Amino acid sequence: MARIADSEIERLKADVSLVRLVESSGVKLARKGKDELAGRCPFHDDDTPSLSVNAAKNLFRCFGCDASGGPIDWVMKAEGVSFRHAAELLRDGAAVRDGPQRSRYRCRNLSLLRRCSGQV
Repeated sequence: MARIADSEIERLKADVSLVRLVESSGVKLARKGKDELAGRCPFHDDDTPSLSVNAAKNLFRCFGCDASGGPIDWVMKAEGVSFRHAAELLRDGAAVRDGPQRSRYRCRNLSLLRRCSGQV
């Protein structure tokens, strides 16, 4: 199995919109400041919005369960896959970028696939 190049990893971290990725996972985000958004963390039982997403830095952090990271880390946690598999899901899926293109990535889980494609 060939290693994913560092340049490809950096491209994914920069090009994938974490806000769109989180929202495609079914998390409703509300603006909390210029670059900050908040929502309920899907990784633990969350009654109040403890998940913070920084759009400018493309990073997330949950103050309830301490989950944190960037787009690849989000996919690892959401899909329960390795770093390599998460990077491949993002790389091989449809373009997940800021701008006019709709944010998507290939989902392993059928219910998540429906949310990503807007069928829910």
